[in-house]
Amino acid sequence: MVQNRRSDEIADNLSTGQADSAVTQVGGKPGRRTRAFDYGELRLLLLAMIAKQPSHGYELIHEVKERLGGTYKPSPGVIYPALTWLYDRGYTEIDLEKGGRKRYSITDEGKAFLSANKSVTDMLMARVVPKAHGKSPQAIVEAMDHLKRALSLRIKMEPVADEVIARIGDIIHIAANQIEALFNLPVLSEGAEKCVADIATPNGERYLRRLCSHFQHRTPVVTDESSGHFRMSMGEVRMEALEGIFRVSLTALNAENLQEMQHILVRHLEEAAVREKLDVTWQSV
Repeated sequence: MVQNRRSDEIADNLSTGQADSAVTQVGGKPGRRTRAFDYGELRLLLLAMIAKQPSHGYELIHEVKERLGGTYKPSPGVIYPALTWLYDRGYTEIDLEKGGRKRYSITDEGKAFLSANKSVTDMLMARVVPKAHGKSPQAIVEAMDHLKRALSLRIKMEPVADEVIARIGDIIHIAANQIEALFNLPVLSEGAEKCVADIATPNGERYLRRLCSHFQHRTPVVTDESSGHFRMSMGEVRMEALEGIFRVSLTALNAENLQEMQHILVRHLEEAAVREKLDVTWQSV
């Protein structure tokens, strides 16, 4: 049995080119975002998926999750109100199956709505991860779930000081920068050349800041209070300011690149040291 509602008001809006384009706002407040998609975007994405294939609500939940690589799974409390909104406005019709299950399919009004919002729909479909890319590694999904639980549970239990909130934000930004840098690293084979130098000095943190500041003008540098790393066209540099030791680790595509990277790092260390004589001895790893 097919249920279908059509709205004269929506039909009038579509005929004058004024489709209900709530994709740029949530609750009437432009730009505010609280989920992977705001409410308007989610409605439009669901309708685009239904246009490709009539679906049940739980199927749409899992498809959104797969499209985002497992990083976000909308709850029934988010999905079903959005589906009700699409149905109430005549954009979908419902086929009632045995057991009361509802399969949603698109109507002519729904197709017109998608057409009127084509640029936004294309943007949404381009933003998600295609199924062909596969699911996110389980370790990443579990880590993200852990982060969300740690944040939501504590913040809901009691007020958190502003300075703590700011520090949490800094930590997350640092982690995000480190992840981006990892994705940008050159692909090094198992035969890559590696070496490390443990440089005795009480000024490791100062040298770390100086070198990170210098190289960040040429390449993205990921750093925190005691470490930093960046990539060069020849390979990767990692630095650590330990107790009395400044450790520099190099990974290069080949022996020639490794030697060139050693010369570059020694030269910049000597410039940073000024009055301190550094003993830089490279050891193969």
